[in-house]
Amino acid sequence: MSIDYEIISSNERLAELCEKLQSQTVLALDTEFIRVNTFYPKPGLIQLSDGVSAFLLDPLSIDQWQPLLNLLTAPDIVKVLHAGSEDLILFLDFFGCLPQPFFDTQKAAAFLGHGPSISYLNLVKTLIGVELDKGETRSDWLQRPLTSQQLHYAALDVKYLPSLYQQLVAELVSKSRLKMVEEECELMRQLALATEQQDNWEDLYRQMGAAWRLDARQLGALKSLCLWREQQARLRNKPRTWIARDPDLITLAQRMPSSVEALKKIPDLTRSLYNRDAEAVIDLILQSTAVDPDIPASLEGAPLDNLQRGLLKSMQRAVRDVASQTEIAEEILARKKVLIQILRLNQQDAGSQCAKEQLVWPEDFQPWRQSLLQAPLQRALGKAVGPVGSTDDQEGRRHD
Repeated sequence: MSIDYEIISSNERLAELCEKLQSQTVLALDTEFIRVNTFYPKPGLIQLSDGVSAFLLDPLSIDQWQPLLNLLTAPDIVKVLHAGSEDLILFLDFFGCLPQPFFDTQKAAAFLGHGPSISYLNLVKTLIGVELDKGETRSDWLQRPLTSQQLHYAALDVKYLPSLYQQLVAELVSKSRLKMVEEECELMRQLALATEQQDNWEDLYRQMGAAWRLDARQLGALKSLCLWREQQARLRNKPRTWIARDPDLITLAQRMPSSVEALKKIPDLTRSLYNRDAEAVIDLILQSTAVDPDIPASLEGAPLDNLQRGLLKSMQRAVRDVASQTEIAEEILARKKVLIQILRLNQQDAGSQCAKEQLVWPEDFQPWRQSLLQAPLQRALGKAVGPVGSTDDQEGRRHD
């Protein structure tokens, strides 16, 4: 399959190209990178397309990026990516900014009956009728020179994005869903920004799956350990798991070792915890303080009781029904984790059901989701659920 592309490897040519592309209203964007043994992705190639030609920017040769930054942040040019979460992280680290306005074709497709995570290849096949080869997915994008196969693959990755954008937007507009997708894309940008905001690292311990098992004092240690790992991963530019795995941090918080000798008696920790970081970890644990006494009860992950499990199943069926009616993916409407949060917010106590006229929603639960799910979830939460072994309970098991 032929495609016109140009390799951009000089600052001068990049400036000329970006000036020309300023007249576009839609610009396709993609990146190829390596992220095997580092925290931050290493860019190997940055691809642009105006829908006619592809331009492959070489980050190993170019060092004056301001013309591209002007393009990425131009308010009248929509930057189109597919499954762009990791690309956003790369842009934020490498350029210090994010594309805006930004449109994700995978996210848009999830609102139109294509499932929550359709690949670029499958979306091109479905909407445009062209079959692409997976080709160089696992290539070494830092090698030079890049092969003709790599360059061809990289160019195809942006060739069809403008056409996909046009088709998806037309259908979204016809179904009054464009604003929903724009909100989701903006949320993706905000989540990318949040990963580099140190204030957010203070609450990382709350996201640990087993944190609910710990008491307030242990959670204080876990909080310090999570913050330390986040800082060290960036300072050393190494994956978090190379510093410490999640189970390592939970075990350390549970056992609270007070000396290096005690730490070294704990089996199966990440190697650096026994050697390089042992003293730092002990100091963190000893200097940590208990979290607020109310926090342990508020953590996600604690087992649901029988009544709550039955209510959750009813909620999941309600979301499934809405997804079937609207063709918006269940995972887009509300994931299980979010449904549990809604359940806990609205259940009056452990032994009674919800019977509120207006549900209480998580702070970041968008109004469009509320409008679609208010009535179905209200009915689900108000439905009587019998004891374990009853007809209702068995019915829920059959459906799930």
